[in-house]
Amino acid sequence: MLLALPLAACGASATSTPVDLSAALDLSVPPDLVPPPPDLVQPPPTTPLPGWEGRLFAWQISSPLPAIASRTVTVLVPPGYSDPGSAAKRYPVMYMHDGGNCLDHDPFGHGGWQVHTISYDLESRGLMAPAIFVFVDNDSQHRAEEYVPGQGVAPGPTAEAYLDFLEHTVVPFVDATYRTIPDPGSRVLGGSSYGGLISLYGAWTRPAVWRRVMAMSTAFAYDFTAEVDREAPPKKPLLIYLDSGTTDYGGGDDDMTLTVALRDLLEQKGWVLGDDLKHVVGQGDSHSEDFWRGRLPGALPFVLPP
Repeated sequence: MLLALPLAACGASATSTPVDLSAALDLSVPPDLVPPPPDLVQPPPTTPLPGWEGRLFAWQISSPLPAIASRTVTVLVPPGYSDPGSAAKRYPVMYMHDGGNCLDHDPFGHGGWQVHTISYDLESRGLMAPAIFVFVDNDSQHRAEEYVPGQGVAPGPTAEAYLDFLEHTVVPFVDATYRTIPDPGSRVLGGSSYGGLISLYGAWTRPAVWRRVMAMSTAFAYDFTAEVDREAPPKKPLLIYLDSGTTDYGGGDDDMTLTVALRDLLEQKGWVLGDDLKHVVGQGDSHSEDFWRGRLPGALPFVLPP
C-alpha cells in the first residue's frame, strides 16, 4: 500500500546543499527543502494545458551529460496537493517516458494517454493512491538509442546514459521540488513500446531507484527475457505490470507471445500473479495510445494501490 506520508514523520530539517540520490533516499532529510541546482533548471515552469494551472508544470531540465539532450519534464500533482490541509502530505511518484504523449495529444493523432484525467478520476474515486506523475519527453532523434539497451554507442546517447540522467538529475529535481516519498518502493517507472522496455530494464538494473514497473505493449528490441533468465536468486524486490494487445501495425501480435514468455519466466523466478505481478492481454487491441489509454485504468491501481 502506498500512502501519502506526513512531513512531520520525516524529521524535517532545512539544508542548502545540492540534493543527490543519497539524500533523496534519506527520509531524515526531506528533499523538497533542498533547492535544485540552479544551472539544471530554467524557471519558471509553464502550464501545458489550459485549465490545469497549479496542477501541471512543464519544466525545462538541462542535461549535465553530453550524450543526453536537455528536455521538457512535465509534473502533474494530485487532486488537493495545494490545499492547506494537504501541506504535510507526501506522495508516491510515477515516472513516464515519451512524456509528450502522456496528456491529450500525441504525434499519431490517437489523443494521447490522458493520464491527467484518468488519474484524477481514479484518485477521486479512491481506486488508486494520490500520486505525482513525471512525464519525461523523449529525444525524437535518438529515442531508440535512449530506450533500447545496446542500441546506442558511447559517447553518443545510450540507455545507460538516459537512465543516469533520470536517476541523477530528474529524480533529485523532483524530490527537491515536490512533496514526494523519496523511497524506491514509492517510485514507478512506466511507458509503452520502447518505453515499456526501458521501464523494465531501468527498474531491473536500478532497484535502488525504482521498484515498481508499468510496461505496456513492450517492444522487445532487446532480449530482456534473457536478462531475467540470467538473474540468480534472491528475487529482485519489484512489482511488475505487463500487458499487450494482440495485433500491431507490422502484422505481428504486439509482442504478446514474448510478453507471455516473460510473465511465465517471472513466475518461475518467484513472482506471483495477483500479488507482485499482473499481466493483461487486450483482445483486439493494437499498438497505439488509444489502447494504452484504455488499459490505464486497470494498470494504475496495481502499481499505485490506494
